[in-house]
Amino acid sequence: MDGTRAPSRRFASPLIQRAYDTSTSVSAGMPTRPPQTPGPRAAAPPLQVPPPTTSSGSEDIRSLLRRATFGFSVPSYLEALNMGYDAWLEWQLDWQNVDDAVLQGRLASYSSLGLTNPELLDRFPDPAAGLTLQLGEARMERMVYTRRQLYERMVEFWTDHFNINQLDELCQWFKTSDDRDVIRRHALGTFPEILKASAHSPAMIWYLDNYTNVAGAPNENYARELQELHTLGADGPFDEFDVAEVARCFTGWTVHGSGSNQGRPGNFFFDPTLHDYGQKTVLGVTIPAGGGKSDGDFVLDLLAMHPATAEFVSRKLARYLLSYDPPSSVVADVAQVFLSTGGDIKAMVRHLLQPGTVASVPPNRRPKLKRPLHLAASLMRAVLVDVQFPFFLLDEIDQMGHRPFYWPTPDGYPDDLESWGNSMLARWTFVTRFMGRDITGTQPDVDQINNLLGSAPAGSSTPQAIDWMLTGGALGPKVHAEVQRYMNSLNMNGVVLREAVALAAVSPGYQFY
Repeated sequence: MDGTRAPSRRFASPLIQRAYDTSTSVSAGMPTRPPQTPGPRAAAPPLQVPPPTTSSGSEDIRSLLRRATFGFSVPSYLEALNMGYDAWLEWQLDWQNVDDAVLQGRLASYSSLGLTNPELLDRFPDPAAGLTLQLGEARMERMVYTRRQLYERMVEFWTDHFNINQLDELCQWFKTSDDRDVIRRHALGTFPEILKASAHSPAMIWYLDNYTNVAGAPNENYARELQELHTLGADGPFDEFDVAEVARCFTGWTVHGSGSNQGRPGNFFFDPTLHDYGQKTVLGVTIPAGGGKSDGDFVLDLLAMHPATAEFVSRKLARYLLSYDPPSSVVADVAQVFLSTGGDIKAMVRHLLQPGTVASVPPNRRPKLKRPLHLAASLMRAVLVDVQFPFFLLDEIDQMGHRPFYWPTPDGYPDDLESWGNSMLARWTFVTRFMGRDITGTQPDVDQINNLLGSAPAGSSTPQAIDWMLTGGALGPKVHAEVQRYMNSLNMNGVVLREAVALAAVSPGYQFY
């Protein structure tokens, strides 16, 4: 994607014109807090810790939670322990039947989340006045408070896979519906479904310039990223000829209001007057002349179930859930699940999170470093913080370089150690500020922390109880000793307790998973 835009454009729709003119004048920096941003939340109820009914399989369950959630929490652990590994995993995969009423109550004040693109264009003439903030704040709240943790993990995966920079002009309006109708609707559906939904998304069409893709002057941005990032992979079996032919197939795939077409501005529209009706050849397959919109639909079907797509998506998913360098045998097995189930995402995730598959990752594989959003969510989940003003929390995430929906290029936020391992100071600063109660509206409660520490196994020292609260006991004796040494040097009080938790949370055992 070259990212270039004409300095001035004229649109048929007055709403699109107004939105475009506004978008070109809005700063790309983080917007200031608008009055429409939801205010403080009601206080969270105190933790009620259910007693475990069994201790068998506890290490397997801790390993599962590290991969399937945004961080260990005592309530989630005890819930999974009581249900058992397989039952908890199936419960999470059946995400629509997981009661998420608490989260839904927290999201109720975000007025934009359920609106269509035309409604968003009409009700938010200036996207900086609340719209872009609402989506980012809602993402943070969802990661922390949802009981549908595995589903939300997959939402994050597909958000990066089909990345759209929210600050890219009309994407300030269109990304909200893309998040809802593409990513969230299909996060645990099938790959062909989510691929097709993305191809029809006004946000994707705008972001990758397909609204300018017309017969006689094709724009290849979407065609290239469709093959390189969404399906076949950069090393896939396509070349420049295939890129050009795929671009021809998608001529006329546009958005209402972006040309002479009529209809509600902001919705997907196939404009037959802009389509190239000639014969085309993609990956050696001939597409007869005269097909119209079906040319693009055919390409999506061809790419969605291509063996190269199965391998590329399976490797990326295994990397996300298991290891930076997943065993080739695991990738091959998941790719076979992909092909045999029609790209069933649940089936692939189920296979990856089976105890045997997790155990097949050798212990010498590098552990994964929590990306900044993951780190922040995991710490908030561990201490059960009640976020009052997510806006200020997003500012902290921005300092670590991982603000939701802000990655500028189509490849999405990176999932590798090299990209995040050189920013440890920012991570330590976040942990220190968070536990120091220095982030407005996101302040850990000492009584809640003491309640959690009290649920630790009988006979636990304070450092061991802190480890229990943060990881279920994975940090080990060296971290315990350091925390104890720190506490011994000071008179114990609420401030020292919070600082002891921060010391444990900056240790490698907590930063990695």
